[in-house]
Amino acid sequence: MDEIKRKWTERDRVVRAITKDGMFRAACIRSTELSRAAQDRHHYEPLRALMLARAATGAGLMASFLNGEERVVIQLEGDGPVASIYAEALQVGEVRGYATLNSKPAEQSTSALGNGIMKVSRILYGKYEPVTGIVELRRGDVTSDLGYYLTQSEQIPSAFVLDVSFDEEDHIKQAAGLLIQAMPGARPEDIFRAYDTIDYLGRLTQFLDDGYTPEDILRQVMPTDIDILASTPVDFFCRCSIDRFKGMLLTLGYDEVAGMEADGQNELVCQYCNAHYYLSEQDFKDMKEELVVRRN
Repeated sequence: MDEIKRKWTERDRVVRAITKDGMFRAACIRSTELSRAAQDRHHYEPLRALMLARAATGAGLMASFLNGEERVVIQLEGDGPVASIYAEALQVGEVRGYATLNSKPAEQSTSALGNGIMKVSRILYGKYEPVTGIVELRRGDVTSDLGYYLTQSEQIPSAFVLDVSFDEEDHIKQAAGLLIQAMPGARPEDIFRAYDTIDYLGRLTQFLDDGYTPEDILRQVMPTDIDILASTPVDFFCRCSIDRFKGMLLTLGYDEVAGMEADGQNELVCQYCNAHYYLSEQDFKDMKEELVVRRN
């Protein structure tokens, strides 16, 4: 039993809480393993690994306030060394994403993303279209941009902390995040006190190094006593499969599929998780037969 408890407390999780007076809600996430998995699967250098880890951690925090398989998608585009970042998280704990580099970044860029925009979309039950907001990048570091988005676009006073550390070999060592939001009725002085707590908090990754759990961190930083609402495991996970790829290829038509076979283009790569799939001769035969049936 002790071993099971230890593994649970040490695994990646997002923990939600609310202050007993109902004036603040918060979420704290340990995202170490999912960030390592993202770096390893995509074979990223430290810059992209850092930026994707921040975005994925932020998405995991925001998704924790949703329901079931509702999800959050964060997309950032800039003219700096990093061209784009995509991070998607479901409330049930699945997170995936990728980042791309600029071949010709702006010369005057002072941050990883430089100047650009951030789009945050929520795919919610009962909504036919995603609920989307777009803001200009604040600093191009993801952390400041997400905090700015929540405060400006959604009018929710929010404090965001996204922290990632690396080992001597440039592999992600720890990753964590914290989101505190004021609820309606919170007093301005209490909001400023929460901001001050964040400013003097220190590195979340150091808390993890010292053995703190997400619950421990929340109890350390929240302005008053809290109630823990939920603890959800989080993982770098993508629902891609060769069958899904084949389904998409069928929408391209017979000539496109036959052309791929003739050119020997049998490798399929998921941009979200870098999984590689290979189409066999039988796969091509089955798809062409299916397309002939559809055409007739």
